[in-house]
Amino acid sequence: MPENDYQLTELKHAYQVLGVPTDAAAPSIKYAYRRLVKRWHPDLYANGTPAHVEATHMTRLINEAYSGIAHAPLRYHVETYPKPTKGKRSQPPSHSVSERVRVTAEEIPRTDRLEFWVRFACGAFFGVFIILDMFFSVMPDSFQFSGVLALGALGLILGCGFGAARYGDKFWYSIFRRWWLWS
Repeated sequence: MPENDYQLTELKHAYQVLGVPTDAAAPSIKYAYRRLVKRWHPDLYANGTPAHVEATHMTRLINEAYSGIAHAPLRYHVETYPKPTKGKRSQPPSHSVSERVRVTAEEIPRTDRLEFWVRFACGAFFGVFIILDMFFSVMPDSFQFSGVLALGALGLILGCGFGAARYGDKFWYSIFRRWWLWS
């Protein structure tokens, strides 16, 4: 986490360069980075032209911005936290800014991988419920289980898991929107 106002300003500037909000998750930052690099890649322009020089400059600027914020350092950033009281009994939190300290980078966990696996597990769990619903409501009584159906079920479970992990809230919104239209 930034230790002074200059570092915080630099991080906020990097977010502005990539065009993402300061509470953006790591996958959305990566998506914005890839989109901008495709747009400004110097190989798209002829060498020696002003457009090539501008594209080279923009690519360097985009790469520097992404290297600083690839793991979404401001996503869960809180400007100040109360100072810990050493050896004293707990006191009500003070609201004066002078008694607060900034958070260091080691105190905030990297959430991009954890967030991916939590979303994947929730999506896969949802896929299991879809399979069970299909099994008990759609299948006839004389159902014979086969390897093709097992692969299809596994594909649906993994598809739901990766869909939830990759698209996040968009995935769940599309699922629940369709569910509400069903009823």
